[in-house]
Amino acid sequence: MAAVNRLTSSDAVCAVALRSERFTHPDMVTDDLAKTIGDIKDDILTSPLKERIEETGSLDVVVVSRLSFKLAITSSPLQLPEWFPASPDREIKVSVTDLTLGIMVPLSKLDTGELCRLLFDLDQALSRRIRAGLEKDPQLVNSFLDRLWDAGKNAPHYEERLIAVEDKLKAVKNPRDFRPSTSRNPTFTGQIWRMANAKSADGLVKFAASLSRAAQVESGDLDDFQEALVAVLARPSQGLPGVDARWAFNVIMSVQGACRLVTAAAHADDYGEYPAWLLRSLSLDLRKSLADAVELLTS
Repeated sequence: MAAVNRLTSSDAVCAVALRSERFTHPDMVTDDLAKTIGDIKDDILTSPLKERIEETGSLDVVVVSRLSFKLAITSSPLQLPEWFPASPDREIKVSVTDLTLGIMVPLSKLDTGELCRLLFDLDQALSRRIRAGLEKDPQLVNSFLDRLWDAGKNAPHYEERLIAVEDKLKAVKNPRDFRPSTSRNPTFTGQIWRMANAKSADGLVKFAASLSRAAQVESGDLDDFQEALVAVLARPSQGLPGVDARWAFNVIMSVQGACRLVTAAAHADDYGEYPAWLLRSLSLDLRKSLADAVELLTS
């Protein structure tokens, strides 16, 4: 608030913290506006703000609240008090705008550390599940690994590749700096990202089914499963054969979405600015999806 009040602009701007329940009912907006103006009477009548109001004939009031503004109202009538520096005792129309929806920020402002950590945790969890599958019954994981590693007669034994993945993950010093790669000895998340980039949604159906089998995920484990929005938007045209395959497809799309977002943030200068709430919501949705997958695979 202090930063707002220190603005050196020629505009008249004043910030006020919301200390009581206001701006929650459309029929009370006029009264709420009048009370809010009354709360900052001393600020309004103090120089240089008073002079700016007189010069510009207007005042911008920034209401700071811990709760989001949920009303659809964009304007409301207001009877100015007799002490107001401009147009006293007159009814005017006041526009009401939710500033949180208009704050634009570059992608570099997005904290991607938690996304990176969750991708690392998912990589570790998948490695353990694949390792357990190879030791228990190779048939559980062979179909997944065949697709993942483009197996051929000259392909290294799966045990060798798994060891290479495990060694690469062990070498990671700070999981918040982890960046999956689609090349250079990729780990499981890197390979999943490569597959998601290379195939259409319909082309990923069998891959998703093989992932759910390799991860040994049962439909009974997925009662509270919630898909990330990126998975819903990319869903195959023919749907998926079961909830376990839907879970795996969600993991694939969440990995792709998280990797793309982390990469875009690292190259923020190549892009414009986006609503802060949008970036935060997208990041939170991806983080929840990845965290849920990690929790299931490690339980």
